Amino acid sequence: MKIGATAIAPAPGPGWRVRLGPWASLTAVAGLSTALMLSDDFLQQLTSPHNLARLQLPWVLGLFFMHLCLWLGGRRWAANALLSVFALMQLLQLCHIAAMGRPLTPVDLAMIPRETPDIAEATLAGARAHWPTLLTGALPYALLFALYNLGLPRLPLPRAPIALLVLAVALATKPYKASQRAMPQYMPAPARSSLHNSINSFSFYAVNLVGKSVQSYDLQYQPYRVARTPVAEQDLPQNVWLVIFDSTRSDHWGLTGYARDTTPTMSQWVRDGQARWHHGIAGATATSASLALLINGVREPGNLGQQRSYQTNLMRLAKRAGYRTYWLSTQSGNLLNELDVASIDVVRTRDTDTKRVIEARDDAVLDMARRITPGTRNFVVIMLRTAHLPYEKNYAQHGQRYARWPTAATLPFATRQRNAYDNSLLYQDALAAQLYRRFERLPGKGLFVVTSDHGQMLGEGGVWGHNVLTPQVARVPVLVRSRGLVDRLPPGNGGWISHYGLGHALMGQLGYRIDNPNAEPGIDYLQGSNLYTDNPFRGVSVRDGRLVLGGLSSLGELDRNRSVYAQLRSNGLPAVRASE
Repeated sequence: MKIGATAIAPAPGPGWRVRLGPWASLTAVAGLSTALMLSDDFLQQLTSPHNLARLQLPWVLGLFFMHLCLWLGGRRWAANALLSVFALMQLLQLCHIAAMGRPLTPVDLAMIPRETPDIAEATLAGARAHWPTLLTGALPYALLFALYNLGLPRLPLPRAPIALLVLAVALATKPYKASQRAMPQYMPAPARSSLHNSINSFSFYAVNLVGKSVQSYDLQYQPYRVARTPVAEQDLPQNVWLVIFDSTRSDHWGLTGYARDTTPTMSQWVRDGQARWHHGIAGATATSASLALLINGVREPGNLGQQRSYQTNLMRLAKRAGYRTYWLSTQSGNLLNELDVASIDVVRTRDTDTKRVIEARDDAVLDMARRITPGTRNFVVIMLRTAHLPYEKNYAQHGQRYARWPTAATLPFATRQRNAYDNSLLYQDALAAQLYRRFERLPGKGLFVVTSDHGQMLGEGGVWGHNVLTPQVARVPVLVRSRGLVDRLPPGNGGWISHYGLGHALMGQLGYRIDNPNAEPGIDYLQGSNLYTDNPFRGVSVRDGRLVLGGLSSLGELDRNRSVYAQLRSNGLPAVRASE
């Protein structure tokens, strides 16, 4: 008897029921194939705490489409080729997750040729502990190979060989896009399917890093020390919200003295004495790098050991202090890479709320915030877009409501862009006000902090965007509004605080003291967009109330000559004033 004959045998009745049989069988086998391909993550979660993948509907639908095309194509060689590639990627990915506790990055892949002996030694040493990982990957793919090789020649399914061409084009878009974009966009997201992460990492590696000499720098610094400190009950917040806007430079906020009133609500808070503001200093020039440094409370260039230990991670420390932790974001889940997602109780991102974010953009976070539990202590990080390019799209859902400054196509490009940027800040101010109203509904003492991941170049020297180490990108705003408690952030308005200082102040608010033996008072760093390779950086300090950036250096230079760090600690490199 042929396999599947019973399932597809025509039944008596109307003709449409007979025609439906093959298509129903196609749907069934594609669904089964999708389930098998998703199962490796959930099998690994039975044996390893490091696999944090969660089901995400768009990815499930994407895999279902892929399997539909493979079954419609009807060619065993195509199915075997694709399954072989995926199986090999997943073997590496799942083993890396088990051994290292995190998904593979493109840099990890690029370093395999130069670290093969070390990898082999580590594999043998960890085989006894991690051997179940081989089964979690091998079992689903063995069943997939069997299903396709037995089913394709036997099941009378619909056939459309052109489906293989459609699939090939769809798969080719991933490496093509990787050739046009920066690495941070292809870093893994811990809560994403490991196969999804694999496709991203391998795609970027294949088109950008093959054959290139790549080195990751984890420089040896002294470890930070964490200690619990007693906090008076009147100083312990019930709710802490850290709202992070994208690409916002402090000198375009109305409340800091900018000529345009881009922050009417927050300016009123400051005038009424309900809030105060500071000049902030970003840790890095790109969102993923800046967040990794801020949330992990790390200061030094190349201190990946401290960053990846999560010992000073805000989420981990908040959870340890009894808070329920939230990550609410209208951006992609890949920003969670290196943020200790295991310590986050509730994760909502563009990946989990795709439809709502597409419809409402940053307004979608207001719906996410309704999920915050009022009867518990909550530590909430909200990551938004607002002032990121293209600026007009960030407030387009509101029509002309926030289009105070004109953006007509007849205007010069620079004028149009700066006006759109300021309009997005006006929308940002309104969104901050709505978020604070949500915050006020929660009982008890609270701390509401607003900042940005990094600043933005607005045509200075002909440069737009933020992946450059300039004063305009280093400067970010910080606004603090507390309710019913004395907070640990600097008093007054107009002072300076780095992201590193902000993170440690928040840790202090939760009852932790962080001792960093590497720190030098008054010196911070602005790092480039990629923390994992030969990243550029500049020392940052404040002199006479003005931001000063030291000369340009890199992790490779620092690794070769640690006296560079000594120079930075003494602020001995040539300085560039913010006004320049």
